[in-house]
Parts: sequence; C-alpha cells; structure tokens
Amino acid sequence: MRRRSLAALRLTSALRVASALRAPWKVPRAAADALRDGTADTAAPDASGAAVERLRAENAWLRRALAGRPVIDQARGILMATEGCTAERAWDILRQTSQRANLKVREVAGEVVADATGTVPPGPVRTHLREAVRQHRAARRSAS
Repeated sequence: MRRRSLAALRLTSALRVASALRAPWKVPRAAADALRDGTADTAAPDASGAAVERLRAENAWLRRALAGRPVIDQARGILMATEGCTAERAWDILRQTSQRANLKVREVAGEVVADATGTVPPGPVRTHLREAVRQHRAARRSAS
C-alpha cells in the first residue's frame, strides 16, 4: 500500500470536491498533470461521495433556516409589541402554535406577519395562535 503525503491527500480531496460540485474554477495545471502522471494518489475511500452529499444536504438545510429567520424575527417583534411579552415568550407562542397547527415555525411566523399587514391567516393557524396568546395573557395575569 502506498503512503500518501498530506499534500497529495489535500489535492485529491480538493479535486474530488471541485468535480463533485461542478465548480466553475479550473483545476491548476500542475494538479491535473500530477493526476495524469500518477504522481498523485487518487485512491480515496468511498465515503468521500457520501460526505459531499451530506454536506450538500446540510448546506440546503442551513439556507432554508437562514431564509426563515427574518420572518420569525419579525413575528416575534410583532408579538412582543402587541402582547407586551418578552422575546422568549413570543418564541414560545410561535412554537406552541406551530406544534398545535402542525406547521413549521416559519410558516406560522409568516401568518403572523401577514396578519399584521392586513391579511387574515387561515382558520387553523388563527385558532391555535389565539389560544397560545390567550394562555400567555392568562399566565401574565396570574403572575401579577
């Protein structure tokens, strides 16, 4: 079994990732020559393809999560202003409504923002949101 240098491993990994992602950048000529001549060891574990796919999935999930954050923050701000609650309590209201309506938090947050702009949320979301707000108000009354 041939031992690979750290540089060869890095080069091989970089080339695999670049080709897997169909990157628009070009492989440096020296690296391509090393692969062609056989001076760079191209044997790699089968897990490299699975690792790339796992990273792609994680990247897609993170992009969706980041896309939903502004709407969630807006909804929290709306609830804090209308209900006079803390950011944590506003998050609890959104989370509770999400669980009861069986919707994602960002979807519930979108409905809260739409409601604040004059659009009425659908029946199930509206019902569960009112219930969560009612429970918040009752907890606030009993605390004071």
